[in-house]
Amino acid sequence: MRSLGLDIGGRRIGVAISDPLGITAAPLEVLQDLDPSGLCEYVEGKIREGVDVVVVGLPLTPRGREGEQARYSREYARAIQELEEVRVVLWDERFSTLEAERRLQEAGRSLKGRKVDAEAAAIILQAYLEYSGRGNDREGWNGV
Repeated sequence: MRSLGLDIGGRRIGVAISDPLGITAAPLEVLQDLDPSGLCEYVEGKIREGVDVVVVGLPLTPRGREGEQARYSREYARAIQELEEVRVVLWDERFSTLEAERRLQEAGRSLKGRKVDAEAAAIILQAYLEYSGRGNDREGWNGV
């Protein structure tokens, strides 16, 4: 089964997907202006394609606290959690956007928002895959 990674922003949602073995994450696409209901419809389509885990980035402050954007991400995660065929995991995404920008710059690629958002989703998902691949509980460190 595959895992889907989401980097939820104010206007865009970066999406990444794992390989079928759950070893590597790759940027997939960027969705524009979706509310929680629209994102659930999108995730339902991915469930039909074999996704069984959705990893939602939780944007904590550098001190590990939740702000307004974290509450916004939790709202989306709760909506997705209502889909019975998928498990939702919240994952600390601190500095994922900065890391995505650094990677794209090093590769000589454009820093346009769409590419950065999908790359950030891949970074979030890869961290989760590495954590769960070491025999850790696949629930992650933080529930919805």
